[in-house]
Amino acid sequence: MIRFLVVLIGLVIAIPQASAISFDEARHLLARTGFGSPRPAEIDKILPLGYEAAVDQILNGVPGKAATPIPEFKTEPADRRKIKNMDKAARQDYQRRNQADRKEARYWWIREMLETPSPFTERMVLFWHNHFVSEINKVQFGQWALEQNASFRKYAIGDFRKLLIEVSIGPAMMIYLDASKNKKNKPNENFAREIMELFTLGEGQGYTEEDIRESARAYTGWRINFDTAKFEFNLWSHDNTDKTVLGKTGNFDGIDVMEIILEQPRVADFLAEKLWREFVSLQPNPSETKRLAKIIRAHKYNLKPMIKAMFMSPVFRDPDNRGTLIKSPVELTIGTLRLLGQKPPEIRKVWGNQKAMGQNLFDPPDVKGWRGGMAWMTSTTTLRRSQFLKAAFNGVKKFNKKRELTAMEMRKLPFGVANPWPLQAREVAKPGYLKKLMLAIDPVMQRKFTGKQRKVIRNLLLDPAYQVK
Repeated sequence: MIRFLVVLIGLVIAIPQASAISFDEARHLLARTGFGSPRPAEIDKILPLGYEAAVDQILNGVPGKAATPIPEFKTEPADRRKIKNMDKAARQDYQRRNQADRKEARYWWIREMLETPSPFTERMVLFWHNHFVSEINKVQFGQWALEQNASFRKYAIGDFRKLLIEVSIGPAMMIYLDASKNKKNKPNENFAREIMELFTLGEGQGYTEEDIRESARAYTGWRINFDTAKFEFNLWSHDNTDKTVLGKTGNFDGIDVMEIILEQPRVADFLAEKLWREFVSLQPNPSETKRLAKIIRAHKYNLKPMIKAMFMSPVFRDPDNRGTLIKSPVELTIGTLRLLGQKPPEIRKVWGNQKAMGQNLFDPPDVKGWRGGMAWMTSTTTLRRSQFLKAAFNGVKKFNKKRELTAMEMRKLPFGVANPWPLQAREVAKPGYLKKLMLAIDPVMQRKFTGKQRKVIRNLLLDPAYQVK
């Protein structure tokens, strides 16, 4: 018996631990599922795990709701009916308060991204925000923007069918795509077109202009009741006759049409390709995306199994795939501030930098959203990215454990101060640690990248390799 156990233990030891996670794999996994620059503590948390267990921990940590309390808004959607009865001064005051609410919605989401215990959750919210595009100035109310934002969080890696319906009948999307203007005998095709083109099938994929016209008739009668600020179906303005959509004929309403669309195999392909471009590579791998699409269909649009399979993919884990995606402005700002441990005294400064780099939250450039990739890197935005990193590092450079900075000194530090010692201590214990932590690929410039001096952190932040993940 003892001899048998010895042989068995020997066999177990001899089995290659292919799924065990390394530091580099842990960093890559967290960089892609977070904001591009994982904290050391986040890496420490998953290093004792096998690779699959690390993926499970990230996916199981999606809470479905925000950690930051929703702000108190100064206007309400029901106020919209009162505007026509306001005098000029009251109307201007209302508009100022409403504009402040829209800014507060942006600031709130930035706070949530900075403080969240689940960076992957907010990355998925950002992904859906760029998939189900709406623009806050047209939506008008911060409450509606955050209501949609909450739907993205609720179904971040869950049921796409439920997410599609909830977002489509939400006030933000209804207002943005003019769905309330879609009435019997005068259908508005805008909403119907974007459902197929941008949300489910992809541009020119598996539908015709006639399908759009017919489905627009099915969405007639959908409106927002401004007294309740909720979706409402008005039968009197609904086209209650047969429609033919994607080969099926019947007296369909809008939900019926969505169900017909979701029966199309192309929807899963479209989602798999888009998620692949977001998290793996700008060039979809046809065999892998087809495999992932099958998983989506097999699980009836529950996305979690497919997302796990994507992160388990050999292509995702391939070292040659590291450093091939450019950090978005949101990733660059949020990831850097989280890494350095900075707590900006004014969130509007973070928002201002993101906007200057080309990514204004709740304000994508058009219905197709931010393009990503090299579109992030222009002569203007590249300069602004560098200026942000220098400003963030100033908070590290100015940190002084022996005295408090004066109010005048703090005003020159838009992102606050950060104690560099936790990072420096890691470098002292293991020379070269900071380079492995902060860069996905080898540095480009000829500078000092090892050692405990603060300039090492600066050099790593300002190296072009820090711009990729």
